[in-house]
Amino acid sequence: MSPKTLRVGVLLELVQLSDIMGIDLFGNLSTGYLNQVIPLDPKFADFTPHAMNIEFFYISSSLEPATTTPPNASLPHSIGGFRFLPNVTYDDCPRDLDIILIGGPLPTHRPEAADRFMKEAWSKTRVWMTTCIGSLWLASTGLLEGKKVTTNKEFLSVARAGFPGTEWVYQRWVVDEKEYEGGNGKGELWTAGGAGAGIDMIARYCLDNFDKEFVNIMALEGLEFNPGGQAGQFYPVKEGERRVIV
Repeated sequence: MSPKTLRVGVLLELVQLSDIMGIDLFGNLSTGYLNQVIPLDPKFADFTPHAMNIEFFYISSSLEPATTTPPNASLPHSIGGFRFLPNVTYDDCPRDLDIILIGGPLPTHRPEAADRFMKEAWSKTRVWMTTCIGSLWLASTGLLEGKKVTTNKEFLSVARAGFPGTEWVYQRWVVDEKEYEGGNGKGELWTAGGAGAGIDMIARYCLDNFDKEFVNIMALEGLEFNPGGQAGQFYPVKEGERRVIV
């Protein structure tokens, strides 16, 4: 049975939108979304027992409109590109969420408040997820020391050189245990490669933790995001090899 509430924090300042697109999978499992779909087709009412009250925390340095990518080529990156409206700051966001998802900004973006938030929330939030080079952002806090993780495969050499105390593996996504002070299960660390791998990783998480039919129909089939969880955890070619596109 799915939990009745789910609180999801999202770090997306200067992050490519595709990095955090997996939040739509969670959103489609929400009571709010299901209630809007049922009038279109009453058959979806069968999923009512599985729907969750989901609260998203869109976290940023301030409550002012914040920039994601792609940037506007005619403007400085700090003011160009698509903007979103945060609903909480790093300083004010609760530390004891259910899930935290981190997209991948470039290494030039490392706000002190974000560093402090991640360190304070690390052991209080049970499930952490990163996509693309979001794992490099999390690694910059020192929290991934001794952990088994991955990142965008094009930056694995950079990650290994910059954070040698972390085990960086060549996989589409990796699951490891992490510190957790709560009493409702073990801490989980889910790290993914590029944005597409991140979507598949979140699909796998949802299939593993919520009603499978509910997830498949409401999220994966509806959005055409990895229906049935068919995309695997491993790359089809060895590290350093390239797939031939014809």
